[in-house]
Amino acid sequence: MLTPLKYQVSEDYKNLYNDLIKFTTIFLVVNLLMFISNPSRNVFLGENFVKLMTYILLGLVTYWLVISKVILFD
Repeated sequence: MLTPLKYQVSEDYKNLYNDLIKFTTIFLVVNLLMFISNPSRNVFLGENFVKLMTYILLGLVTYWLVISKVILFD
């Protein structure tokens, strides 16, 4: 049985880390499935994919570290 990895992180960053892991996993699985479905047209971890993933993850980090601190919902 696998032992879960446990890290001590601040409560402020738990959602950020969970979202980063979640989005990265989704992007990698989608890219892998696209590559498997048509390897002649799709590249696994190609330049465009890595750029797109980086920009989206930077947007996610910006949201959690800046926007969520400025705009508060009750």
